[in-house]
This record gives sequence, C-alpha cells and structure tokens, in this order.
Amino acid sequence: MKQYYEAMFILDIQGKEEGVDAVLTTIKQAIESLDGVFKGAQRLERRRFERVAVKKHDSGYYLGVTFELESGKLKELQEKFKFDEKIFRQSYLRSKPATVKGPEAQPASV
Repeated sequence: MKQYYEAMFILDIQGKEEGVDAVLTTIKQAIESLDGVFKGAQRLERRRFERVAVKKHDSGYYLGVTFELESGKLKELQEKFKFDEKIFRQSYLRSKPATVKGPEAQPASV
C-alpha cells in the first residue's frame, strides 16, 4: 500500500553548475523509478544555518517535496541520495494527503 510522504531536502548547490531544477528532476526521477507518484514541490529559498555544519556549510537551499511511495521502498529512496553531493540533508515524514473541505453534507430527505 502506498503511503503519502512529505520530504525536506537541503541542497548544496552553491558554486555548482546544476541548479534547483536539475536536482528536482533527479528527485522526481528517483521517486518514479521506485513506482512512486511525485505530487509536487515547494521551493523554500536559501537559509543560513544556526551553526556551521559539517564541511563548513553555513547555508543551504531548502526544497519541500510531496509524493506517494510504498513504505518498504522509502529506505531505498534514502540510499539513492545518501552520497549525492548536491543533497546535503534529507528528512521524511509520513503524512496524509491534503484534502479540500467542501460544504457539509446535508441529510437526505425521506
């Protein structure tokens, strides 16, 4: 059964030829290669870190991604990005899809 996930990626694209679009395409292809369904992405901008991170990173570009994937394949997706130099951090949260609330249902007349 597919689960709905929200992921947060912190990108290290400073000084790199590839931009956010190229990394987003890579993420989308990785999800789809595992029979997942890419739902959307939200670009959140570059932010400074409170503390200097490993490799002396002081900031990163934040990217939110939503998708559906079999829960057993999440570990495989994480492994795909583990050694990717453009992805500094990755975090996943199992969630429920957003639903649009409509008017309340009216009782049927008898």
